[in-house]
Amino acid sequence: MRVLIFGATGLLGPYIFEAAAGLGEVVSCGHRGGAVRCDATDSAAVAAVIGKVDPQLVVNCVALTDVDGCETDTARADGLNRKAVASIVSALPEDARLVQVSTDQVYAGDAAPYAEDDIGPINEYGRSKLAGEVEAMRFPNALVLRLNFFGPSRTPGRSSLSDWMIETLAAGTPMTLFEDSLFSPLHLETAARVTVDAARRGLTGIYNLGSRDGASKAEFGLAIAQHLSLDAGQARIGQSADTPGRARRPKDMRMDVSRIEAALGYPMPTLRSEIQRLSISQ
Repeated sequence: MRVLIFGATGLLGPYIFEAAAGLGEVVSCGHRGGAVRCDATDSAAVAAVIGKVDPQLVVNCVALTDVDGCETDTARADGLNRKAVASIVSALPEDARLVQVSTDQVYAGDAAPYAEDDIGPINEYGRSKLAGEVEAMRFPNALVLRLNFFGPSRTPGRSSLSDWMIETLAAGTPMTLFEDSLFSPLHLETAARVTVDAARRGLTGIYNLGSRDGASKAEFGLAIAQHLSLDAGQARIGQSADTPGRARRPKDMRMDVSRIEAALGYPMPTLRSEIQRLSISQ
């Protein structure tokens, strides 16, 4: 199987590349790197790459994930989060498969845990990613996975939430951990492995992909500190409203993952077990 990964130089892309190695030939494509360089907002360039590689599976990790940036530059958010998906769909061979990586921010954040039909984004990032899902689902063999993840970045200049937390805790720098922001992320390795497994099995439709339980970001940060024996004395527990000027964010993004558990036939891990995968020497 030939696999083409768009957005291969982000946080998830390198992990997808590694997890997909057993499927056959894997081609990485990114705006700033990868085996093939391509601006995903350029529909002609996207079509040319797909025509050259002739993939049987495309995994699209392209996204503008800066929540505040999406709010201030809606055109760029639409270009990366929706139009890029439309360009991929229009160029794909009919017998190919598509995996579209989406986000837990398509949910409103006031009635968790969320099932897949309970959509209601409250910021431009969530709205543009939901629009990308709509474009993806125009393709008959499409799989949309709503994700949140953490773990060591393999891309220079890019840091995950856990990278930032570990670095800040290790340096003893003051930090605020929000107790009113809840999520159910997976370690990047797990997210990539399950994504590739779902694609290999030919799953289609929309699925939440996350840990079974979840926690607040304050609990998450303190659990990391405990696991890695880091001093959390400079960590202040606060509220998301304590940081002014931020775009609205859903407060509780925990997801119900029973649909994907049933489809794959195995349970998703707990968040605590995923935290145990972290190490200080990432």
